[in-house]
Amino acid sequence: MSLVRSYTLVGSATLASRLTGFVRDILIAAVLGSGRVADAYLAAFLLPNLFRRVLSEGAFNAAFVPILSRRRTEGDASARDFVRAAFAAILALAFGLVLVAELSMPGIIKVIAPGFVADPEKFAQAVLFGRIAFGFVGAVIVSAFLASLLNAVGRYALVAMAPLILNGLLIPVLLALFVLGWQGDVRVGWVLVFSVLAAGFLQLAYVAYGVRRAGIVIWPLRWEADRDVRLMIAMVLPAVVLAGAGHFNMVVAAQLSSALPSAVSWIYYADRIFQLPLGFVAAAIGVVLLPEVSRAIRDGDHPRADDASNRALEFGMLLVLPAMLALVILARPIIDIIYRHGAFTASDSAAVADMLSALALGLPGFVLVKVFLPAFLARESLRLPLLAALAGVVANIAFTLALVGRLGPVAAPLGVATSAWVNALLLGIGLKMRGVFRLDGRATRSLPLIVVAAALTGAVTYANLVLFEPWLAPDRALALRTGALALVCLSGVGVHAVASHLFGIADLGGLRRAFGRTGA
Repeated sequence: MSLVRSYTLVGSATLASRLTGFVRDILIAAVLGSGRVADAYLAAFLLPNLFRRVLSEGAFNAAFVPILSRRRTEGDASARDFVRAAFAAILALAFGLVLVAELSMPGIIKVIAPGFVADPEKFAQAVLFGRIAFGFVGAVIVSAFLASLLNAVGRYALVAMAPLILNGLLIPVLLALFVLGWQGDVRVGWVLVFSVLAAGFLQLAYVAYGVRRAGIVIWPLRWEADRDVRLMIAMVLPAVVLAGAGHFNMVVAAQLSSALPSAVSWIYYADRIFQLPLGFVAAAIGVVLLPEVSRAIRDGDHPRADDASNRALEFGMLLVLPAMLALVILARPIIDIIYRHGAFTASDSAAVADMLSALALGLPGFVLVKVFLPAFLARESLRLPLLAALAGVVANIAFTLALVGRLGPVAAPLGVATSAWVNALLLGIGLKMRGVFRLDGRATRSLPLIVVAAALTGAVTYANLVLFEPWLAPDRALALRTGALALVCLSGVGVHAVASHLFGIADLGGLRRAFGRTGA
């Protein structure tokens, strides 16, 4: 499967997961409301959801894939022994983590939601929900490991679809609960938490089926000590930190601005929109590129590793630069149309739009991090990436604290964008100093043209926004406003596609051919 096809497949599946997750959240709000049951359920699902998002973006890839690639150079038997021993270790790790969480759940809820202690009934409900929901984490950990196995052998399609199972199960359940009129009822919480648990094991069964179809041997388990398994376990936590750095920075942003009225909610709403283009591009590159680079390095083909990174850079910038400009230019009508209903006021809409524009400035930085990281991870080098991620967090905190008094709530998302650029800059400098990645002739020619094409797209988008502004006014019918925004967006997409083709940076015929199956 070609790299372009792999990136687009994984990105499309991730985008579908984010979109259906958006629908899921809307339905949860409609069914649960904001009462005691909603608080208990959302607090209980906070950690499981964080695990799901981080692991679905390839956290295990960073710890497992490079070691597996090296073991393959030692022969099939060595690789097979490593896989069986690693799977045994992951099963034990997942079981131990879930057991500790079950026993410690009251303390976990006190840390996540200390205010619940004042309401014994809500606290007890959150603890029960948390104990049930955390079984989902065990299933997700094992699923993520099996998914990294499939990624390592290039089976991206099945892995890309797995995260959709949760939303595919919850959305019809939520619709049924809404039709039954159980809004705000404690029974809704019980149904949802057991549905989440069931979705976790369905996802595990689905990925395990894919592993069996791929002919990968994971049974019988191998419990013997293996130095590479110990290395993998030691790398898992840093890998999770690297994969979840962006999510952690959003948590930091929410905490730093929590003293400002409504700021946490505004950041959450802006992040939901921001995650759509980020999920399509950055998550796709993060999942696909590392196995490709690891295989090239295993084969001693360093030019192929460089080529994969250069093509990922072109793919990412080609899509993310116009997306950044579109979010900055169209933030207000996007937020107005999606959120400005009911209790969501005009001032809320303006604040969230400002935050979305600020977050969008970090989009290229987030993508560059995903492009640069595999060159380190494939060589089992984690020190500099961890230091770069930590520097990004420090930059986020420093920027936000320095400017929150002057800029207000928008300082927090600007801090997140700053953290992404700091992380990317340090990784780029590290790669240059080590001489393990360089821009090739094709990338050197295409990247300036990609910037010009994006700028042209942004100019046309802004001109169309001015042209359609009367149709986008808040007092117009929602259908008219939605149609006008769709026309503005589609015209921008069309201009970008044509400009990219004319500049020779996206041959449409070649793109169609890239989606055909090629040699593995």
